[in-house]
Amino acid sequence: MDDLDDITGGDEKRGQAVRQVLDQLARSNNPLLREMATAVQEGQLTLRQAANSNTYGTELTAPFHTFWTAYQEMTTEERDDLAARS
Repeated sequence: MDDLDDITGGDEKRGQAVRQVLDQLARSNNPLLREMATAVQEGQLTLRQAANSNTYGTELTAPFHTFWTAYQEMTTEERDDLAARS
């Protein structure tokens, strides 16, 4: 996972959060996301490669679009509360 430091700007909390998400995806009901997360964890694929690939990119971005739509509709207070829970 060499590219995680670059992606997270070296922020340890963000890096830990990304690793936790990868752990969750590795146990996902979605076989494609399980495969991708395991490949990233084992160093066979970088997170950037996964996100940019036709195979995994669509699977990864669909939930993000759902989140981003909900996030944009949140008030500043709701966003701060969400950030505080992270």
